[in-house]
Amino acid sequence: MEQRKKEDLRVKKTKDAIHRTFKTMICEMDYDQITIKELTARAQINRKTFYLHYNSLEDLLAELQDEIADHFISRKVSYSNMKDIRELIRVFFEQAANMPLLHEKLMCNGSYQMVWERINKKIMDHRKETNRGAFGLDEYSENMVFAFYGANSTLLYRQWVADGKKLPLEDLIDIATKLICSGMSSVVKQEG
Repeated sequence: MEQRKKEDLRVKKTKDAIHRTFKTMICEMDYDQITIKELTARAQINRKTFYLHYNSLEDLLAELQDEIADHFISRKVSYSNMKDIRELIRVFFEQAANMPLLHEKLMCNGSYQMVWERINKKIMDHRKETNRGAFGLDEYSENMVFAFYGANSTLLYRQWVADGKKLPLEDLIDIATKLICSGMSSVVKQEG
């Protein structure tokens, strides 16, 4: 039993080193510049050790995407009325404004756009599943509403970052709330 704990601890430490190094490299460079050779050198492991845990960088990236999406998914949210939507917008922007540089890079850097889109899709697919019927619309109309929310909240955050975050966070939340809620108010109940 003690031997197994030591092995498990070594596996955990190795995977932590791989993850930490991968996240650092994402913050420093575009994804297509990251190589297993450099990652393993920085993590101070050999390539065979990497391949014991992952088949490719894509597998490691998928694991990271799931980790980030699951963090957002873990928050219980409702889309049943405009009050809920306003609160959801606030939560999204407050959380986004305080996320690590890694998450900001994934969300805002053009070379990682497909990565963020996969994360956003997983989050919005979960929201659609858990909040199906919240708008009282057919499935395809509701899909449009969720797509509108997911795309526009991300787009506004990216613009805020591109502008150097000069606009105070409260002003960003106010403008985002007005823009998103104006678009959603025709299909979402006003209060609940």
